[in-house]
Amino acid sequence: MPKHILDGAVRKEAENNLNQFQKQNLPSFLFSLAEKLSNDEKPPESRRRLAGKILKNDLAMDPTFKAQIKASLLRTLSSPYPYARSTASQIIAKVAGIELPHKQWPELIGSLLSNVHQLPSSTKQATLETLGYICQEVSPDVLDQDHVNI
Repeated sequence: MPKHILDGAVRKEAENNLNQFQKQNLPSFLFSLAEKLSNDEKPPESRRRLAGKILKNDLAMDPTFKAQIKASLLRTLSSPYPYARSTASQIIAKVAGIELPHKQWPELIGSLLSNVHQLPSSTKQATLETLGYICQEVSPDVLDQDHVNI
């Protein structure tokens, strides 16, 4: 059998397995994706694809799992790999766009501002990128200006 047919069959089987895992336990599935995204040992291309899966499901789940996923995304801002930091920035902003108007994830802005003041320059840069994306996603009237202007 030609190699491209085998590769296609393996890919199809892997996709089926992932879909089954997603259907059986969505919170664990999304947490697993977030953990893989934050793992600097994983290949860059597979990490980028994970972002779409996380966003596609917009974190509608148990609050404990959701908090773990968001913490993993925030950790990814400290990754030594620029593509991982950038991907996490975009995901965080999309989730913020969903949650901040509903008064969810209230600690996000404080966490990001803390990053700007305390961590290495690559994390500061990723954090500023995240804040920029959040400004594009979230209406200014959603955020308490006293909280933002610390």
